[in-house]
Amino acid sequence: MKKNILLLILLFLIQFSLSIASSNETDQQALLVFQNLITIISLAFNELSGEMWRGPWYVPQLRVLNLRNNSLTGIIPPSVGNATKMMIFSLSGNRVSGNIPKEVGNLSQLANLSLTDNQLTGFIPSELFNISSLLAIHLLYNRLSGPLLLDEGNIVSNLKFLGISKNQISGCIPSNICQLTELKILSISFNNITGDIPRNIGCLSKLERFSIGDNPIKGNIPTSLGNISILRSLYCSNNRIMGQIPPELGKLSNLRELYFGGNYNLIGEIPEAIFNISSLEMIEFNFNKLSGRIPTTTGLHLQNLQELLLGENQLEGEIPSFITNASKLQILSLENNFLTGTIPTNLGNLRELRELLLHTNQLTNEPRGHELRFVNSLTDCRMLQYLQLGANPLNGVLPNSIGNLSSTIQNFYIADALIHGLIPTSIGNMSGLTTLVFEGNNLTGSIPPEIASMIELALDCTKEMAESRITMKEVVKRLNKINNTFLET
Repeated sequence: MKKNILLLILLFLIQFSLSIASSNETDQQALLVFQNLITIISLAFNELSGEMWRGPWYVPQLRVLNLRNNSLTGIIPPSVGNATKMMIFSLSGNRVSGNIPKEVGNLSQLANLSLTDNQLTGFIPSELFNISSLLAIHLLYNRLSGPLLLDEGNIVSNLKFLGISKNQISGCIPSNICQLTELKILSISFNNITGDIPRNIGCLSKLERFSIGDNPIKGNIPTSLGNISILRSLYCSNNRIMGQIPPELGKLSNLRELYFGGNYNLIGEIPEAIFNISSLEMIEFNFNKLSGRIPTTTGLHLQNLQELLLGENQLEGEIPSFITNASKLQILSLENNFLTGTIPTNLGNLRELRELLLHTNQLTNEPRGHELRFVNSLTDCRMLQYLQLGANPLNGVLPNSIGNLSSTIQNFYIADALIHGLIPTSIGNMSGLTTLVFEGNNLTGSIPPEIASMIELALDCTKEMAESRITMKEVVKRLNKINNTFLET
């Protein structure tokens, strides 16, 4: 069986060069017989190069053509439309250029079209959406342009996946997109799509992932999005969406990812209902103009939440207590708001926390003038990498427990925070530090020798004259000395 398949593949390749084909009538008849037998060609994940087609294309029984992940060039010829029984057509991961011929619309049995990661240009043929058997269209990472158009009139579509992200598609989301009633994934991000999100987008009731981010889309968030009850991922970041967040989004009980960051024009309060979606793993509303308080209802418990990004807004009030119960939280970003009150002293409950960004608010320390008690709790966050607390009127003293913070911390920023007293010598235990910013405080005393040694080493490594800089051998030697003197004692 394997030998027969190899023979069929070989004969298929032979037909692409007319100069190889024999003029002998018997040989031509034999070739025609074999062409009529070919049903599957799979040469994926090889190192094939050169153009794919040089002659007429006649393989009437071909069902599968899989040439993905090679280095093939050339164009897709219009004669591809002759393979009317083809069900899988995959050229992803090559260097194919030119347009997608409209003749692809003749492939009436096509189920999967995969042309991702090529150099294709021109429009997406509207004929594709008339293929009732087509289940998936993968056109990501190309140079396709023009608007996304669906033919007027009734479309009988079973399309479940439409991926055209990372192209140069322009125009609006077509108003008749609701005809794609079976869509589960709609990915059109990273294009030049304009206009509003269609108000009736909720008609796509089977949608599980809706990705339209990184487009100049504007307008309001349609309330009908709340009708897509099985929606799991909603990516609308880095657009120009404005207005308020509709409370109807709180009905998305299966939602895992909610991204509206970087729109800069969302206003009003964050609906409390959103924080009642227990399935949520990612909440992103940073870089907007949201105001009011973060909901503080005691019943809120986001046990699956991993990222909460609300920085760069106009939020006020205290940090709600439910946040410290989100045991899977990895990133807490509340920076550049107007938050008040104290930094919670039970942040240590967040054992998986990697980034804590609270800088540039009005957060305080209680009792004032005493040690920063919340630091003691943070010593339980053994995965913490970024700790940014600066530009808050903390008005306190760094505790000795600062040396018990995780060695994984790389960035520690607590500038302009009214910190006074001495720098604890235990800070030398933070062996993973690459950035330490204490500027603009009222610290007194001398620089701990642990830090002084690192400063001296940094200066010797960055002297203006190259010949004055120390060698790498000396760097290693001095680092070992610092480690042995201060970090292991």
